[in-house]
Amino acid sequence: MKETTPAVTQEQPAKEQMKETAPAVAQKQPALVLEEIHICTAVEDRQPSGVGTVFPDDLDKLYCFTKIAGAEEPTNVYHVWYFGDVEIARVQLPVKAKSWRTWSSKKLNMVLGNGHVEIVSESGDILGKAEFEIQAAEKAEKVEKTEKTGVSEEAKEAPKQQ
Repeated sequence: MKETTPAVTQEQPAKEQMKETAPAVAQKQPALVLEEIHICTAVEDRQPSGVGTVFPDDLDKLYCFTKIAGAEEPTNVYHVWYFGDVEIARVQLPVKAKSWRTWSSKKLNMVLGNGHVEIVSESGDILGKAEFEIQAAEKAEKVEKTEKTGVSEEAKEAPKQQ
């Protein structure tokens, strides 16, 4: 029995150590989930409007609309705007509830080319990204502007071309 006593006392600190490290491991996992992301020409009634991936160079600005879920307490996310591989803006946005819609806008001076927006948590985790392209107005009009992913019914009705 004397042999089992040291083994039990050695196991006990290991169990205690596991209890202490388990919450730290859980905290490292991103709690936030990016449920929606859209590049669009406007946000109306807290919904994206004019959603697309290709936009004409004569627009005033673009918006990045996101819906974030999973925040247990108030936190922040960042919309990091890139044109090509160059970061052009980093916008800090609050997330104040378990389900939160937020957006940023950017005047891009509408240079032709490709860009994207990364959504980054306060801890630095990339939650997702959306890509876009700026084309000459004449060329962009010919491209179907409704290349979308998971757009709500309201947003589908916004870009009408007739």
